[in-house]
Amino acid sequence: MYVKLSLFFVLFGGFIQLNEAQTTNCSNTCMLRARCNPYYKDLVWTVVDRVCRVFQNGCIFGNENCMRANQCLPPMVATTREKCMESCPRMCSRGAPPVCGWFPYTDSNGNTGGRFKTFRSRCLLDLYACRNAEAYVNEPQIGPCTSES
Repeated sequence: MYVKLSLFFVLFGGFIQLNEAQTTNCSNTCMLRARCNPYYKDLVWTVVDRVCRVFQNGCIFGNENCMRANQCLPPMVATTREKCMESCPRMCSRGAPPVCGWFPYTDSNGNTGGRFKTFRSRCLLDLYACRNAEAYVNEPQIGPCTSES
């Protein structure tokens, strides 16, 4: 009798926790998104899902963390370049869709621009960014770039 009653309370408690987890609403918990200058380069390194990610600057990194908060994802934590590079992708599987990444730059004369570059997969884009210390800005578009420069 006591075993059945204990089991009932354990299951009931688990049901309540599951029900609360399903009703968690993280949308708009963070509304401090800023307009960031994509040409200002002060790289921020972090490891996300065991993969090194490079952000162009702290503002863009902060905006990404804000979006993560709105999706109930844990915040990213900045780390050193050396520590992050330990998590550069080593191998990328085949069959993933191609992606288009945009890489901003400022030349020696202070002129700003950006170049689009197609990668066979998101994994290869992250590998390129990690190994070359180049940050792509915004979420990459699925499919090849329409114009590359």
